Amino acid sequence: MRLPKLRELALAIRSLVTWPFTNGYPFKSVTIPDGFRGKPEYNEQECVGCLACYEVCPARAIDYVDDKDNKYRTLTHNQERCIFCQQCELACITKKGITLTKEFELGAADRKTGISQSRKELTICEKCGEVVGCTDHLYHAAKKLGVLLYGNPTLMLARNKELQLVEDRPQTSSHQRGDHLKLLCPNCRREVILREQW
Repeated sequence: MRLPKLRELALAIRSLVTWPFTNGYPFKSVTIPDGFRGKPEYNEQECVGCLACYEVCPARAIDYVDDKDNKYRTLTHNQERCIFCQQCELACITKKGITLTKEFELGAADRKTGISQSRKELTICEKCGEVVGCTDHLYHAAKKLGVLLYGNPTLMLARNKELQLVEDRPQTSSHQRGDHLKLLCPNCRREVILREQW
């Protein structure tokens, strides 16, 4: 019975004279290991506004708002709902649009500090005014497809607009043959093709 107590006493004395096993956080800096899942943040230059991160987020921490009047899409990540699962980063089509940082000190008095946003320009259908997609997303898809983009008139026109090869034309009310050379949503594109074929 005495032997275990003496062993405990020896451990207590040894811990008094040796260095602690824990680090001195928050008074000393902490080394963050690679692969640490910290706060997700949007990279404004790399994000194309494709909504892949919004679709895969299991906690619904990502939301978006399309402003058709000003032609902008705003993606918002709310860290209060985030479970740091990294699905948004894995689903990103550019692989750099949203990334998990090594930031882990997320406590703040102001809730607005826990919000990360990305604002992207929208491409609007020239016929009905519905959203076709983000302009950067169309450019990204056109670059990825290469010469295959000529099978899709919307991507072809988006790429030509990026290269400044296309000028804006006056809007017409009825469907005409020249509507093939307009940025249209899938419904309007289908109507144009059906009217021409039948």
